[in-house]
Amino acid sequence: MKTWAKFGVGCLVVLLAVCIISAVAAIFAGKQIKGWINSATGGASDMAANIKVMDQLNKDYPFTAPESGDVDDARLQAYIAVATGVKVAMAPYEGWIKTHESQHDKGDWKDVKKALTMSAELVAAMRKGLEEQKMSSKEFHWMKQAMRSASRESGGEGATDAQRQMVESSVKVLEEQLNEPHATPESRAQIQEQIDKLKATLSEAGGPVSPNRGLYLKYEKELRACDLEEFGNVNVQ
Repeated sequence: MKTWAKFGVGCLVVLLAVCIISAVAAIFAGKQIKGWINSATGGASDMAANIKVMDQLNKDYPFTAPESGDVDDARLQAYIAVATGVKVAMAPYEGWIKTHESQHDKGDWKDVKKALTMSAELVAAMRKGLEEQKMSSKEFHWMKQAMRSASRESGGEGATDAQRQMVESSVKVLEEQLNEPHATPESRAQIQEQIDKLKATLSEAGGPVSPNRGLYLKYEKELRACDLEEFGNVNVQ
């Protein structure tokens, strides 16, 4: 099942899987039993129910990536809304995750319950956001990867005033050397090559960008604010 939250908390992952399998069965149990399971496992029964709903959302809002690979502006805004909700739900656990993500052979039941509670809140936030935005988890993760790729593309930012002044100053010095009467043809060619490279850095900084790169730059502040990378190995799939 892809709709899940992965945590790098060592052997706790195995225990979490066992708890979740039990919780799935508990969906069909009575309220009293489900209440006990939720209390004992940090909300695993509710999490299993939310996972089931998100699987249905993939059917209700089927998504096929466009052949162009271009992200739609309105849908990116919807993605940001969902991701922001998930990040808000995860924020209280940031310190706990960083402390436990490298523990491969440690952890007791309290840690497992904590991880399950965290997972349940994360999945609940994910379900809420996807339902509100009429979005499948497949579309959400496709856009996440598309924006991650766009963030690594070059161009579009434009050179800062300080960068531009530094380049223009260097070019001026080189042009003076280029016009010196004693300069040889070979040295002039080398100097001209340096000038061309410096000028190219300015044009590349503000050069043409892909549609996804343009969207990333448009919403860069929002995308950085809702990025979950700072939570280490947490990954909602």
